[in-house]
Parts: sequence; structure tokens; C-alpha cells
Amino acid sequence: MATATIFHRRHFSLFFLWVCFVRLAGLYFFTKGFLLTRQILEARSTCDEPPRALWPPAHGDVGGCWLRPTFKKAVILIIDALRYDFTIPYSPSIQAAEEKPYHSALTVLHTLASERPRNALLIPFLADPPTTTLQRLKALTTGTLPTFIEAGSNFAGSALTEDNLLDQLLSFPSSSSSSSSTAQTKSHSDHNPKQRRLVHLGDDTWLKLYPDHFLPHLSHPFPSFVVEDLHTVDTGVTTHLIPLLRNDTLRCEWDVIIGHFLGVDHVGHRFGAAHPLMRDKLQQMDAVVREVVTALDHADEETLLVVMGDHGMDENGNHGGETLEEVLAAVWLYSPRTFVGRRVSGGGDEHHYNGEEGAAVPQVDIVSTLALLLGVPIPFNNLGRPIEEVFAFGSGGCDKQEEEIDWERLVRANALAAAQMERFHAEYTRLYGSHKGGVEVRLGDVVQGDIDFGDEDSLQRAYRGLRVYQAEMLKGYRRVWAQFNVVNMLEGVAILLLCVVAMVCALVDGSCFDGPGIKSKATMAGSVVGVLAAAAHFVYADPAYHVFESLILGATIASLTGLIAGADCNAVRRGWQPGFSIGKLQATLFPLALAAGFASNSYTIWEDEILLFFLSSFGICTLASATHPTSSVAFLLLTRLASYSRLCREEQLPSCRTTFYQLENYIPWRILAPFLTVLVILSASKDLRNRFKHTWNTLYITALFLHIPFWTLQTASEQGWLPNIITDYTSKTICIVIARIVLLVSSCGLGSVLLSAHHHDKSYILTAAILLVCILVSPPTSGVLLACLYSQLLLLPRTTSHRVVGPTIAALLGSFYFFTTGHNATFASIQWKAAYTGFRDVVYPWSPLLVGMNTFAGPILAACAVPFFFTPFGASPSRESTAARAQMILAHGTVYTLWAAATAIWACLLRRHLMLFAIFCPRFLLAGVVMVIVDVIGLVNSFVM
Repeated sequence: MATATIFHRRHFSLFFLWVCFVRLAGLYFFTKGFLLTRQILEARSTCDEPPRALWPPAHGDVGGCWLRPTFKKAVILIIDALRYDFTIPYSPSIQAAEEKPYHSALTVLHTLASERPRNALLIPFLADPPTTTLQRLKALTTGTLPTFIEAGSNFAGSALTEDNLLDQLLSFPSSSSSSSSTAQTKSHSDHNPKQRRLVHLGDDTWLKLYPDHFLPHLSHPFPSFVVEDLHTVDTGVTTHLIPLLRNDTLRCEWDVIIGHFLGVDHVGHRFGAAHPLMRDKLQQMDAVVREVVTALDHADEETLLVVMGDHGMDENGNHGGETLEEVLAAVWLYSPRTFVGRRVSGGGDEHHYNGEEGAAVPQVDIVSTLALLLGVPIPFNNLGRPIEEVFAFGSGGCDKQEEEIDWERLVRANALAAAQMERFHAEYTRLYGSHKGGVEVRLGDVVQGDIDFGDEDSLQRAYRGLRVYQAEMLKGYRRVWAQFNVVNMLEGVAILLLCVVAMVCALVDGSCFDGPGIKSKATMAGSVVGVLAAAAHFVYADPAYHVFESLILGATIASLTGLIAGADCNAVRRGWQPGFSIGKLQATLFPLALAAGFASNSYTIWEDEILLFFLSSFGICTLASATHPTSSVAFLLLTRLASYSRLCREEQLPSCRTTFYQLENYIPWRILAPFLTVLVILSASKDLRNRFKHTWNTLYITALFLHIPFWTLQTASEQGWLPNIITDYTSKTICIVIARIVLLVSSCGLGSVLLSAHHHDKSYILTAAILLVCILVSPPTSGVLLACLYSQLLLLPRTTSHRVVGPTIAALLGSFYFFTTGHNATFASIQWKAAYTGFRDVVYPWSPLLVGMNTFAGPILAACAVPFFFTPFGASPSRESTAARAQMILAHGTVYTLWAAATAIWACLLRRHLMLFAIFCPRFLLAGVVMVIVDVIGLVNSFVM
């Protein structure tokens, strides 16, 4: 056939290398314009240069920077994933129908806020998504908003360079640190006596962001990603924290302590929010907070205690998304000194959570609040406003009545924050242009004229104006950092669309490369278009990158245009085998319908149901034409069985019920699932193993059976079934050994692919080796589902013999099993536990790779199997068989390229849609990542066959 020409064996790998290049180029240009990162200003706030003075300074505002400090010391305790409803009393009338384990476990925060309302304040704490820990810590120290793409950096942080609260604390000493500077300088010569002394305990992410900020002899970091370990970090923080508070000598060696507990978050990731261990962990946190409060009550009134969550969690224990449960944490401030005033009516947005009404403050507000309370400058890039209750009462020691509001201090605090925002806005506009701004409100418009500090009405008017200005500035910069580079986006879309057209041309016509005349015309056409595209980009691109990007764009456009121009239009009819076929119609319409449907948010939300409908329709239509009708029936049954496992998105509720985690939490099923996985795979691959009498079969079956003790031991450890002689450490060691044996067998299989002479041996071993790893890094339920996918891929050649139909349906299967294995196009559905398969801690690059294998197991397995399951067994490695395999691999990859192009188009057109970053952007990211993975697998297949 004509396709054999273009896919001649010696050009096989080079062609797919080029395919990878052009698709990556399309993704590069689109993401460069779509996923913009926030521009960081290097300017810093200083005591010597406060923001412009709107009004005369207050008398007696000395001893601090910009505003008289309220406290000399601070203890900041972060309880990772502390959801707001974990801290309030359980009430059946306004909360869940039945009490959950996390209810009424951590009671000290609400109790003290109710019993001592002038000493303690508990309020909801609203985080900006993405709710991953690294992004939250940046917001909690800089007062800025995260960008969407930064969520991908949660595995590895780099030192923070922009102005932040910790830098400000180091730049301005407190009176306590100054008084003891001589002693500290003698004992710790590396400490600057002009700096505040910071101590860190717990999550080592802080050291990645702030590597040189903490006293090394008092700080104790712990690994943050060991989800299996529920107690080491929390116990370590508690062990070192309490002596720092109670020992008089140690109390003189620090000014600010930051303790970051991880147990609540880890319990959520391992067992979900409603597990009995969550109650135990919250009670442990309750005891720790009570002990800290007691220590502070017996010490002095100069220390502020802050307890807060960096984010929440959903009922499955996940976070990273933007559901209310994930973004609503809690913040609690306490001091033995009375410092909390009553709330000003209308001073903030009202927020309802499970019937509990309160003012939810944005998480960025904590930065300006702590900065002013501790007497340091507000970080330059801060967009948060001071928490009003903290400044409404005035400074400690004030003789005002409890219900009286200190309007002067409240106005001064907000005036400083607003003036700093104004200065930030002016600098940002100067550097990046007013067109970036979307911020139209001006401070002079909302605060008009001079303020009479002797007139309470004037102060109230000023306060309302300042709060409006700060709120509008925050909203404005949320819009600013959603700006897009439309030129780059259009370039990316054009490349991806041209790639789809070029791949279709390559599938149906290889003869376009035969004649030298056609080659020259195609080359000329491609060159002209490529040069024009490069020249246009050179004119409009960022000067720092325009040469490199222009060359990439021109080469990509030229090669794609040349291939399309060289194609014979009549070959489109000849390339498709004659005769009407329902299978061919489905293979064309299903991917196109899915691509078109991504323009609808409802369609995208229910993608798993759409895929189920497509696959069921294919199975029913093949019943009449299949050579083996029983194969079609089995295909339908497996599709239906797999559909009973699902993870619902927030947008699907209440019309959807999550069953994936219900199965995972049903212990009899967890015990049975590994046995069922092995049984299904061995039954489905019996004929294959009989065909290939290979040493690999023995190793493969052995590794397959090792999954049974691996998951049985993990379940027994989690449920506390192990005898006392087998500790958790021992059981984890055994699991690590088993996992590494399986990984070693898989690696041996991948290595033997290079030594095998026949392409069927290579395909069989490659697919089986990848299957072993995918099952290992997936939960037991996913293991059963991947066994079903493997079986359906084996059944496909019996239901259709067409070289394009089979790979297209395989692509639908891969996407379908992405959803059934407990995943969605959301960050919250990532199963981070896979990172520790075979390891005790995060190990680069293997941990991210294992998470990727877990997340994309369905598409990976389908892509590996395509060239094996759709070529006749026993075919010799001839020019024709090479062309057939190439056509199947290309057809499979073209489907994913179509979806990537479609999601890019809709994300571009709907970039101002309300649900852009909730639905359309994650779906584009998913399509792009899967396309790259499938391309890499196709390239590997081209090298080994």
C-alpha cells in the first residue's frame, strides 16, 4: 500500500522524532501564552521608606516600623490541612446528618474564642487555589496570589526571592532580641544581633523557600512528603516546641517560632477525612495547643500565638483544587493580653460554611496583620488587608472599654496597607504597563480629603473607603494575573491544528513523497509559509526570545505545511479502504464529537459518561459483524463493570456518587482485589503466554503474584492487624523490598526488549513490563480495572480488524480508564501516595515518575499495546508490516493530538469564561500531558520494532 513509502523502516524512528518535535512546539507556544506566571517585583519595603504618608503620624508610634508593635514575639503553628469545620462544635441541625470522627475533636480553639473573646479570635481562612502546600506558604509569607501553573512545582520548591514577612523580620530587630544580642552573639557568632531570631520546626518545605533564615541550633526540619508516617513530624515539633516556651533560658534565644504539623494532612491522604485516626490526630493537636496556651499564660503577655491551616481537604483527604472544603481553612489568634476587638459591621464579606456564619478573611490578609502587629514593614508585593478585629481594640494595655472600637488605630493600620498597595500598583504599572492593570480604583477616589482623627464619623468614612480600595485592588490583580498572550496562543493552536491535518495526510497518503516535482513544490510552499511565520513572530515576540522562538516556529510551520502541500488530495479517498463500515464511522465521529464537546463545560464535566456511551455503542455495533461475538459481549461487560468505579467532580454533585474510594475503604474488597487482578490478567493472556515460550513468562508471573502480598501487607498494616513482633517499620521495609523486586523484573523486561529479534516478542514484553509497574503504583481497585483494560485491549482485534479503528477505540479506552481509576482533570484527584512505592521518602526523579505512572496508567497501557494487538501474529518484520505498525501508532497519537488541539482552541476562545481555571484549563493540561506521553511511547515503539 502507499503508506509503506513514508513509513519505510529506516525512516521510522526519525519520522516519529519529528512528530514529537512539532507537537511539543505547539504545546510550548500555546502554554507560553496561556499559562502566564505572575511578574515578580524585586522592590522591598523598608523602615526608612514607608509608603506615602496620607496623614500625620500618630503620637507615640515608636518602637516599631510604620506602626507601634503590639507584640514582641510570635509562635506561629501551622496545622496542615486544618479545615474550618474541624475547629467548630458539631451541630446536627446545621452540619452533617451524622457526626463524623473529625467533629468535636479539636475544641480548644472555639472554646477559648467563646470564653475569652478579647484574648482569642477564630475565623474562617479563605485560600486562593491551587491549594497545594508550597503555594499556600508563599501566600502566607508574601501576601501575593498564586498562579495556576505554579501548582506543578509542589514537589520541589526553590528559594523565595521576592519581599516576604520572614525577610522583614530579619531586617528589623525587636526590643527582646536587642536586649539579649550580646549573649547571643557570644554563643552563636553566626547570628546578626540586628536580626530577629527565627526558629523553624516541622515541614522542611520552609527550608526550601527560606534556606538561610532560621537558627540552625534550634530548628528541626522533617521530611514533608512521607505520607505513610503520621506521627514523626508532629511528635518532633511538639518535643522541641514546648521546651522553647517553658525554659527561661531558651525563651531568650528566639523571637519567632514557626511550627508546621503534618499529621492531619497525612491522615487525610491515607485514610480520608472521616477516618477514626483523624479524630486521634485532631485530639493530639488539641492537646498541643492547650499546652502552648498554658506555657504562654505562665510566661508573659508579649507573645502572640497563631494557629492556622494552610488549606483544607475534601472528604477523601485530597486538596489542590478549589472546592469549598479545600479552600476554607481556619485561623486562630491568641494572647494572654486582651487585644481582640469587636467586628465592624460591613467590614468584610459574609461567608457561610455548613451553617456556621462568619467573616471569611482571605489568606493573604495574615501577612499585613502579622507585619503590623510585630512592628515590621508590610512586604512590598502584599495584597492583603489587616484583619480588622485585631486592630479595632487597639494596642495591648489600652484602657478603652471592651466594646469600644479604636477607630484611629484601625484607620492607621488600613491606611498603611492601602498605601503600600498603591505603591506596589504604581511600580507594577511602571514596569509592565497600564494595559496589564485591570485595576481602575484609585486611593484618592475612595478616601477624599483630610481625615479628622478627632471626629469618629470622619474615621468611619475613611475606614470604609480604605477597605473598598483594598478589596478592589485584590480583585483587580486577580484579573491582572489572568492576562493572556493571544499571539502565542494562536501560534500554538495553529501548529496543533496543522499537525492534525498533516498526520491525517500521512495516514492516507504516503505517495506525496515519491515524485521529485511534488517534493520541490511542497518544499517551496513550506519554506515560504515558514519564513513568513518566523518573520511575523520576530516582530511581535519578546525580544529576549524572538530569535530562538522564530526559528522554532518557522521550522515547525514549514515542515507541516510542506507535508500537507505535498499530499495528493485524491489519495484521501484511496487511503480509506472502500466500503461502508460502522466501525470506521465510529472511529471518525467519536473523537471528533469528543473534541467538539470540550467547548461545553457540562460536556467536559461528564466526559467519563460520554466515553462510556461511545465504548458501549462500539461494542453493540460490533456484535453483528464480529468474527467472535462472544468477544464483543465480553468487551461490553467489562466496560460496564469498569464504569461502576468513579470519582465524582464537585460539579457533578449531587447527580453523581463516588464509588472508587468506597471500594478502597471496603476491607474485604481490598483483600480480594489483588487476587482478582492476577486471575484476570493470567486468564486474558493465556494464549499469549502459550505463543511466546520465553523466560520472561516465568519472571512476569512471579512478579504478578508478588502484588498479592504487597497489597495484603499494606492493608493489614493500615488496619492494625499485624502482630506486635511486626512493627510498621518492618512491614514498610517488606513492602519496599517487594516493590523493588517488581520494579527490577519490569526493568529486566524493558532491557530484554532490546535483545529480542521479533517485533511481537518486543511488544508483548514491553506491554507486560509496563502493566506490572502500573498495577504496583495503583491502589487495589485500580489494579483490577487495569486488568480489565488489558483484557479489553486483547479483545479488540477480535472485534475489529481495521488498522485505524482499533487504535482509535484504544485511545477511548485509555481515556475511559483514566477516569475509572479514581482520577479527574483536577489537581485534587492526583494520588500522591504512589510517590512512595518502593521508597520511604520522595526520591527524584523516581517519585514524580511513579505518580505519573499511577495517574496516566490507562493511556500509557493503551499506547504500549497498540502496535502489538493490531498486527497479525506471525507477520515477518517486512516493509509492509513496519508500515502497518507505524500507521497504527500514528492513528492512536493523532486522536490525542486532536483532543489537545480542541482543548487549546476552546481554552483560547473561552479564556474569560467563569469556569476557565476550574474546567477548561485543567482539561487542556490533561490533554497536553497525555499527548506528550503517547508521543514518547510511540517513539519508543519506533526504536524497538
